Amino acid sequence: MKATMIYVLAVLSCLVLSLNAAGQPAAPKPNWDRALALEAVRNTDTPALLAPLFQLARSGNDQELMVALSAIAQDPEISAPARDYIVFKFSLGLSDLEAGAVSPQVLEFLSHYRPLTLVAHVDHPRTTVPLFNTRAATAGLRNHWERQEASFRAEKLLTQAPERWVESYLAADTAGRRGFEDSLDFASPGPLRELGWHTLTLLDSTPDLTLVTARAGMDSGDSNLLQQALMRGDGAGLSRAFRMVSEKMDDAHVVLLLNHTLNQASDSRASLAIAHLAPTRLEDPAIREMMFNTLADQNLGAAAALVLSASPDPEIQSRLREIASEKDGLAQHRAALALSVRRAGGGAEQ
Repeated sequence: MKATMIYVLAVLSCLVLSLNAAGQPAAPKPNWDRALALEAVRNTDTPALLAPLFQLARSGNDQELMVALSAIAQDPEISAPARDYIVFKFSLGLSDLEAGAVSPQVLEFLSHYRPLTLVAHVDHPRTTVPLFNTRAATAGLRNHWERQEASFRAEKLLTQAPERWVESYLAADTAGRRGFEDSLDFASPGPLRELGWHTLTLLDSTPDLTLVTARAGMDSGDSNLLQQALMRGDGAGLSRAFRMVSEKMDDAHVVLLLNHTLNQASDSRASLAIAHLAPTRLEDPAIREMMFNTLADQNLGAAAALVLSASPDPEIQSRLREIASEKDGLAQHRAALALSVRRAGGGAEQ
C-alpha cells in the first residue's frame, strides 16, 4: 500500500511539473546574427535620424518628440537593428541634458520600448539578449537624473542647518544619497566642517553617515575629524572611506592615519586600513616598515603578509625570504606565508 501511494505521489509530482513547464512561455531565440545586425546599423545614417530627436528634447517639445520616436520605432524602411540603435542612443544621450529635460511620458516610452533585435550573448551563446538594451539605458538615465537633482537639493540644504541635510540624506535612496555625497565636492570648508562634526555625534547610532563624516573631514582639511570618522565609523561606508583616503590623500597623511589606526583601532578596523592604504604605497619607507613590523602581530600579521606578498619589489621579496629563514616565530611564519601566497599566485621570486 505504501509503495503504491509513493508511486502515485511521484506521478502527480511529475504531472504538476509538466503542467508548470507547459505554462511557461518559451525563452526567446536570437532573430539576428550580431555581426549582420551591426552592419545594418553602419549602413544607416543614424546621426541624421538622431539629430532631430535631440533638438526636440532640448526645445522641450515633448509632444512632437513622442511622435518622432514612435515613427522611427515603427518605420519599416529602417532596419530593426538601426531602429533599436537610434532609440538606445537617444536614451544614452539624454544624460547630457539637465534632469527632467523630457516629460515622464517620453521616459515611459523608453522604459517600455520592446527591442526588435535579439542576439546570442557573447559569453553565453544559449542566452538571448537585446543587442541594444534601451530599458537598461533608461533605468540608468533615471538614476543619473535623480542623483543630479539630489545634488542640487543638497547644495542648498548645506547652507542651512546640518540637521536638515542629514535628515534628507538618510531618507534618500541609493541614487539620492550619491547625489548628496556629490554635493560635498562643491562645499566650502566652513559648512563642511559643521556638517562633519554634527554627523560624527550620530555615528554610533547611524553608521550610514560614516562616509559623509569622513568626506567632510578630508575635504575641509580637518584631520582630527577625519581621524575620528575612521575610528568610529562602521558598515560599508567605512570601507568606502578608507578607499577614498587611499585615492585622494598624499603619502604623509596616509602614513599618519595608518599608524594611528594600527595603534588605536580594533583589529578588524586595522585590517581594513591595511588592505586599503598599504598596497599601493609600499614604496614609502614608513609604510613598508609598518608592514614588516606588523608581521609578528598575533591578529594583524596575516593582513600585512598578504600586502607584502603582492609586491613585485625585489627588495621586499628578498627581505621576506630572509625573515622566513630565521628562527621559528610569528614573523617567520607570516613571511613564509607571504612567499607561498606569491608562488601560488604565479609571482616570480627574485
